[in-house]
Amino acid sequence: MKKLIKTAIKVLQNYDYLHLYSITQLVKNEWGFENDVKNAEDIINNIILEDIKTNGINSTFIKVWLENFALRKQNEEENLLSFLKCRLKTFPFWEMNKHDINYSIHLFWCDIFSEEDKLLNMLENLKIKWKINSYNPITQWQIIVWWIS
Repeated sequence: MKKLIKTAIKVLQNYDYLHLYSITQLVKNEWGFENDVKNAEDIINNIILEDIKTNGINSTFIKVWLENFALRKQNEEENLLSFLKCRLKTFPFWEMNKHDINYSIHLFWCDIFSEEDKLLNMLENLKIKWKINSYNPITQWQIIVWWIS
């Protein structure tokens, strides 16, 4: 198990986040399962989720969306950035929903979307650090984020 976790960590170090399927394929390439293993995705998913459940905010991993994982970063803004990159991968408009709140609680141990100042401060810090170009809150539950190209 430890070798599998280390391999998953090694794989994720090169990405902001990855879908479980991609993690599984890269782990298979790096240090594989036997070819006849039919539930490799389930095994990796369970290992990552168990690490998150057991270690909480000290987990090596964060869940940034349904079956999408990233490595936990040193600060909250970097974890938010991984979440944003996954959540906003197809368009800049972000309408927050109950899933965002659930992921927020797992990432930050609080609902940053209800604590509007905290979210806006984190977005401002990402802007200052040139991780995002800009952002524009439309309502409490809608934000537009512009990426640096």
